[in-house]
Amino acid sequence: MSLIVTLKGRTSTLSIDFLTPLQLDPDSDYGLALLGFHSYNSIPNIDKGSKFYLQDKTKAGKIIDIPEVSYDIATILSAPVFDVFRKPRFDESITKVEWRTYYPYVKSFENNDVIDITVDQADSLFEGIITIKGKLVVTGGGIGTSTHNAGAYLFDSCTYESCNKELDTVRYSGITSNVREYLCYTPEDSRHLAIAGWNYPNASILNADKTFSMNIPLKHLFSIINDHQVATWGKQSIRFVRARNDANSVKVVERANTALPGSRQTQSTAKITIESINLKVSHLTPNDDIKLQLLTRIKADESMMIPFRRWLLHELPALTQGSAIEICLRYVEVFFQTKKADNSHEDVTSFDNANIKSIRLALNSDYYPQERMLLDFSKDQYADAHFNYTDFNKSYHNCQQKRSLVNFNEFKTRPMFVIDCSRRHLGLKSSTVDTKLDIEATTGFFPDTKAYCIIVHDQIIELLPLSGIVRNIA
Repeated sequence: MSLIVTLKGRTSTLSIDFLTPLQLDPDSDYGLALLGFHSYNSIPNIDKGSKFYLQDKTKAGKIIDIPEVSYDIATILSAPVFDVFRKPRFDESITKVEWRTYYPYVKSFENNDVIDITVDQADSLFEGIITIKGKLVVTGGGIGTSTHNAGAYLFDSCTYESCNKELDTVRYSGITSNVREYLCYTPEDSRHLAIAGWNYPNASILNADKTFSMNIPLKHLFSIINDHQVATWGKQSIRFVRARNDANSVKVVERANTALPGSRQTQSTAKITIESINLKVSHLTPNDDIKLQLLTRIKADESMMIPFRRWLLHELPALTQGSAIEICLRYVEVFFQTKKADNSHEDVTSFDNANIKSIRLALNSDYYPQERMLLDFSKDQYADAHFNYTDFNKSYHNCQQKRSLVNFNEFKTRPMFVIDCSRRHLGLKSSTVDTKLDIEATTGFFPDTKAYCIIVHDQIIELLPLSGIVRNIA
């Protein structure tokens, strides 16, 4: 049972009488909360010692103390530039920040190898960076460079664990993070992440001897770390599975054929040899007051809620045949590639328009978007698709300004079809939903064309820090 009561008055004492007494179950627990406090023309102060009285029919009153709050109307009405008497405030919640390096259990970083790095510390952890050092080796006469986001393409999957429980797993981390960066990053973010191997649209960064050193933030790979940027406790583990080959991390351009007529030119190949991989983590030391509060709540095994938006990659036709899901969908992104995956002579970070005419998502009987887009890439008529792409950044980050990374002309070689279904009927968020993707093209698909779909949905994980229990809430 819930009840909202409005108290009005012109004096400092507000009260309300119920003609019909409220019937409360004595075996149940009830809470009382102040939802809002509004005043007009004057804002009286709530002085120390103010009380809230709740009286039942037995005249046995319940007294609730109201915290002392001061509403200074002069401060509210005046501009901050005239608040000359304000007291300075300094953030002294953190007394020490220390970066420590953790190394994997294995020293082999060849293709298909599994690399585990564990942080088994009791203090708080905040930020992590993966450091990769290696060299690009080209066999043949071609010119080899690293692709954009080459560091993420070195791995087939990445897994983040806490208390020996899996919290987030990214399949095909290269292409998944590649799409997320196109959609979420701004040009300024792209410049700052050049050292992480992501430097779109500039050329890749390699030393003269083809060696490299990358510092990849964990939030660049894991959406849980990107969304839930708070300190964590307990045992943390990162698992990487090396890619089957390095064709997606490198791009080879063959030199002009100067051989004699009739001779056969061999095709160049490239491989990345990794010298070392380690994890650098920042450890935070709070001040004594915060440390005491944290230890008290951890000792009580109070649950920690970890909300984030999970990015799941599917290869179509996983959804085109119709399937049922029980997750709270937010966004769906569809993109296509023709003869680019595992091909070092193609740009794996670019996509193909596949002559798409319209893409719609069906959730039960509701379509998103409601109207077909009627695209025609051959005539540069793809403004609706680019608008949906630019609008994603504003909706995803809940801001008013659009700061897209790919402009209209570049979008033709990197088309991403974004469907925003974050605002829909409540019944589609809390029940099993039948989903289907309707894809229309002006012509047939080219051979070896792969269709991908990324589903962004809400995820809430409950973590008990003392007992180490992890539950999926949503």
